Amino acid sequence: MNAESSALRVDASEVSSLLARHFAKEFDADRMAALRAQFDAEHIVPLRQLCPPELFGPIKDEACAIMDRYGVTHDLVFKITDNTPRSMTTVGQPVIKDEGPLIDAFYFAPELIAFVGDVVGEQVHSCPYAGEHYVISRLGKSGDTHGWHWDDFTYGIILVLEAPHYTEGGFVQAVPNTSWDKENPDVYGALISSQVRSYALEPGDAYVVKTNTTMHRVHPIRGEGRRTIVNMTLASTDDLTRPMTHETNDTLFGGVRDPRSAG
Repeated sequence: MNAESSALRVDASEVSSLLARHFAKEFDADRMAALRAQFDAEHIVPLRQLCPPELFGPIKDEACAIMDRYGVTHDLVFKITDNTPRSMTTVGQPVIKDEGPLIDAFYFAPELIAFVGDVVGEQVHSCPYAGEHYVISRLGKSGDTHGWHWDDFTYGIILVLEAPHYTEGGFVQAVPNTSWDKENPDVYGALISSQVRSYALEPGDAYVVKTNTTMHRVHPIRGEGRRTIVNMTLASTDDLTRPMTHETNDTLFGGVRDPRSAG
């Protein structure tokens, strides 16, 4: 039985054990050392086939069903990131919390949090702001893009569910060791002064980014390509005590239903 046909056979309670077995089998000490070295050098690292095959199909089915039912399309620019575009369809955390038990279990799995901490070289935590736990986004037509930006919290892990061939765009680009001045954002200055690296991802892959100091974007789609991902935010220990705002997240993904539940 392939992964795509197994959606009804995976329960949220199984996610942690599936991750534990997969990580033990596929990510040995040598591979983890290589991932740590790449992340240390580039502040972004692809995690090839991070999602266990028997879990990938069910999570993809869950996320795509949520997107098809609840997705909201945006075509915006954000002054706070130097007027870069957001042409995309999104679903926010409150809907996923209600409709996506596998995504929720994946995000909160201790095995995933420990794995990311091992890659980035410090302890990481689930995000203290519920609206940034996890969101789904889709680039579904030519020109769709998640334009250049930074994020408030330190780390993001992005699970790729659908991705076009790189010749149709949809690949990730990143500029490490940059800073986000929300009052005077300078995307072009960062591009001129720094090296841009590009990464092609396939379904089942993930990537970890140091999102608060790595300017990043998804290259615009061209042709008939489609890219669907689950974006998950993780916090450093320092993040837990720093004041944060969530302007772009709340505009694109809706924040939380009740601000009192943000923590």
